[in-house]
Amino acid sequence: MKQIKWFLWGVLGIWLPSLLFAREVMISTVDRPPYISSALNDFGPFAEITRAAFLETGHTVRIEFFPWMRALEEVKLGRVDMMLAAYDTAARRRQFIYSNQIYEATNFVIGLKENGVKGYDQLSDLSEFTFGVTRGYAYSKEFMAATALNRQEALSPLTNLRKLFSKRIHFVVMDYATFKEDLKKIPKKEQKPHILLTPPLSVNGFFNLFSRNIEDAPQLVDDFNRGLEVIKKNGQYNAIIKRFNVSPAHSGE
Repeated sequence: MKQIKWFLWGVLGIWLPSLLFAREVMISTVDRPPYISSALNDFGPFAEITRAAFLETGHTVRIEFFPWMRALEEVKLGRVDMMLAAYDTAARRRQFIYSNQIYEATNFVIGLKENGVKGYDQLSDLSEFTFGVTRGYAYSKEFMAATALNRQEALSPLTNLRKLFSKRIHFVVMDYATFKEDLKKIPKKEQKPHILLTPPLSVNGFFNLFSRNIEDAPQLVDDFNRGLEVIKKNGQYNAIIKRFNVSPAHSGE
């Protein structure tokens, strides 16, 4: 009986602080289908994972959509509590508090088959070509350190994909799931035979970014991480990924 009592007190000691201070968590994000979108049911898998994880510790969420740089700025200034799903960079680590990883994506260099390039040994092999990148997005350290590469910024991955098919750039850098989703938005007659170069450029984790200007941010991060662990163990996490049918990593096309 004493053991049961101590167990119950231990459980209460872990969960009671969160339940006592449970509140609505304000979240900024961007349209990044198929992961997050105002057009998706429940705003997509990352929103649903975050919602379910916070619910485990008593919190509700309110999600607002902004342009990318504005979404980051809202969190940085403490106008909202966190940003939903971003890649990891050293600069962001200094500006925000990171959650545990919620998902990962495989990024590729994607080009037209007619260019005749199927792969590369090192990025410098591609220095004669122009790459489309998205403003404000994070890329691998190796890609950013390859100063010989010619990069052109656009406001969205979809814009870059359109530029690829119109031959205004040679390559676009995108994660596989976003590429497959954006491809659906371009009419077949405008598409051209394409290829995912090997090897993949990088595998990047997605994290939630919490504001350093929110007083209870450490508690919110801890609550989210514990909730995330719970929904991974009880099957909710896998059920959410399956329901939204997020494309897995792919080795080439």
